[in-house]
Amino acid sequence: MERLVVEGDDLVLVQLLRGEETQTRIPAAMHEEILRLLGCFAEVEVQHIYREGNQVADVLCRQAYQYPGVWTGAYLSPAVAEKVDEDRRGAAHERLCKPRGAATGART
Repeated sequence: MERLVVEGDDLVLVQLLRGEETQTRIPAAMHEEILRLLGCFAEVEVQHIYREGNQVADVLCRQAYQYPGVWTGAYLSPAVAEKVDEDRRGAAHERLCKPRGAATGART
């Protein structure tokens, strides 16, 4: 593979990887490792996507926080396998947004 498309739901991280932002909350060593890995490809495109648009990545990210470490092998957890199957079937996931003013009680 020479071309890689990376999707992320963390807009600040996406902007950092694109070179549009300089500040982030991820450790410098992790940022450097990500850039090193992206450098292995001839062409890289980094895109922002809402988590509802990539449920597999969202589940993988949540599991990485619960079970840190290096993952190896072809095993998919049942939660990830379910989201992969939903992607295969073209399942849509709605983005739930609060109505304007909902947090303050103001009328819209």
